[in-house]
Amino acid sequence: MIAARELKLARDADNVPETRKLESPQAGRFERIVLPHLGAGFTLAMYLTRNTADAEDAVQEAVLRAVRYFPTLRDDDARAWFLTIVRRVCFTAYGTDHRGTEVISIDAAGPQLVDDREQPDAATSRLQVQQRVRDAIDQLPPLLREAIVLRELQDCSYTEIATVTQVPVGTVMSRLSRARARLAGMLQDVVDFGDVA
Repeated sequence: MIAARELKLARDADNVPETRKLESPQAGRFERIVLPHLGAGFTLAMYLTRNTADAEDAVQEAVLRAVRYFPTLRDDDARAWFLTIVRRVCFTAYGTDHRGTEVISIDAAGPQLVDDREQPDAATSRLQVQQRVRDAIDQLPPLLREAIVLRELQDCSYTEIATVTQVPVGTVMSRLSRARARLAGMLQDVVDFGDVA
């Protein structure tokens, strides 16, 4: 499902005049180093906008901006660069509130894979735990939510998160610590976190 969405976003971007400005070697380089991060961009946009249509629009706008500013990419670490663009689009164009308190479930976060050999009761229990974790992440304030999504779901390093969010690494570490502590409190009856402090 995400692959189909990425293909649609890439195809839509090909039909925009700005994407035709990239010369052939640049276009190939763009496709190699930026387009693989469309899924990560969509996941981040979903958690920030909490709306599938807005997330798709945000990623499409981010692709257009990425094409426009592609020559300014200094190294091949396009992941942090692209996620920064997605974040900015979400916070500006889609009015994502940094302090928001409204909680909306994000059931559309992606397909749930079930092992065919797994017992139905174990699969149900696992799906319930996954839903509880998603709901707990939804309840985090936006800045803590974005930090935990980038670290735990997107596997970004602390340095990449600092680049994307434009804050010092120490602030990233603090946000992650607070997010993990809040998640541990909300999920203490579901998951054994050990000593989280």
